[in-house]
Amino acid sequence: MKYIIVENKEQEENVLLNDVADFFWNNGNEVVVRNNENQKFLEEYDCLVLLICGYFPAESLFVKGKETLHKNFDLEKSDCTKSMLIFSKNGVYSNAIPFPHKIYHFNTLDKKSLLEFFAWSKKLNLFSSVTV
Repeated sequence: MKYIIVENKEQEENVLLNDVADFFWNNGNEVVVRNNENQKFLEEYDCLVLLICGYFPAESLFVKGKETLHKNFDLEKSDCTKSMLIFSKNGVYSNAIPFPHKIYHFNTLDKKSLLEFFAWSKKLNLFSSVTV
């Protein structure tokens, strides 16, 4: 899979972007970290990955994610139909299934929580494009 990790200059969680990027890369995925590009560039990727500050319900978290995309990328105000993976203060959310769902819970977004999420993901063979 091809992941684009959206860098948001306004957030302190950006220090964790490299950890997230390394996880996807080490699992055989193509990864790029960007803070601004045009809409055509985004279309080349299968999944958008965002780190968003704050505690938000799933529904408003994806609205916030789309606002970030519209702000940082040259997007029209149309809905983004890409699969999104959002790391927030209290967990990891995805809209890959019909309704935005929390796929993993943690109490705070920090390195320890990310390592636990990565271990859980590997156990379930999630996000791995390496075939055995």
